[in-house]
Amino acid sequence: MSNSFSLFSRRKAVGLFATVLLVAGAATAQDFPSRPIRIVVANTAGTAPDTVARLVAPEMSKILGQPVVVENRPGAAMAIGFEHVAKAAPDGYTIALVYPSALVTLPLTVKELRFAPLKDLPPLIGLGEGRLLLATSPQAPWKSFNEFVANAKSNPGKWNYGWPDPSVRLLIEDLSRGLGISLTHVPYSGAAAYYQALLAGDIQIAFAAEATALSFGPRARILAVTGTTRSTTFPDAPTFAEVGVPRIRGLSYSLNLPVGVPKAVADKLYAAAERALQQPSLKESFAKLHLQMFSDNTPQANAQRLAESAASLAEVAKQIGLQPQ
Repeated sequence: MSNSFSLFSRRKAVGLFATVLLVAGAATAQDFPSRPIRIVVANTAGTAPDTVARLVAPEMSKILGQPVVVENRPGAAMAIGFEHVAKAAPDGYTIALVYPSALVTLPLTVKELRFAPLKDLPPLIGLGEGRLLLATSPQAPWKSFNEFVANAKSNPGKWNYGWPDPSVRLLIEDLSRGLGISLTHVPYSGAAAYYQALLAGDIQIAFAAEATALSFGPRARILAVTGTTRSTTFPDAPTFAEVGVPRIRGLSYSLNLPVGVPKAVADKLYAAAERALQQPSLKESFAKLHLQMFSDNTPQANAQRLAESAASLAEVAKQIGLQPQ
């Protein structure tokens, strides 16, 4: 009798505890947000990710009725900012503005990470994607994408490409392997030196965002672009899909949460971000940045894009023998 009563009491206590948690969770979601929300950017102020965050934040603030502030935490190939959010309380008050290709590259390039990027920072919503353009120096002996590929195949390893960060290197290596060509990589400490090397002819191939490529003017030639349609800015450049390498994608941005945020809270944040993206002023600002909004920006769609990118870049890293440092 005593054992039966004890077992019954334990079950009753567990059931009561579960009920309390459910009620508490519902109350938390109902009250959310009751204080300011932070969007953490793992880049310095003035960079493209920072600009995107500062455009989205005030629109979300209007909808949620609480301040949404942007906080910059750069350093260690963005690991510092991403780790801060990954280890934050999973209450919805700390969000990461993510440049997904950088997130999936971290485990491939940074040794002894103290968090698992893909597991600990699941996506909330995709914000948009900007085109990446394959640019070449006008001094290079080709005028089109096909001419470049033919020349590179005839001269393996002769031509240089630059990269300011590992994600760009992996992207160009992925492109090279898809085309069956071999290029020599030259590392640069930052984007400014990287682009200057392209314009000076020190490197022959580089990736650039559309807005950046516009600033090049006649000092660079555009060979191909990401996206499903050709760029209206560079209509003569084919898409990567047209030239047979459709998996080369543009530079996208998303909002990601620490794992464990209650679904009801995440749903509120998603709804606010989704409404913000529909505001005409934000659409206009994104258009000026040459950012296109996703047709499917759900967490599931973004998780799939992240997984596909991670698998693709991991394979490239393995092929070139890239080791975390």
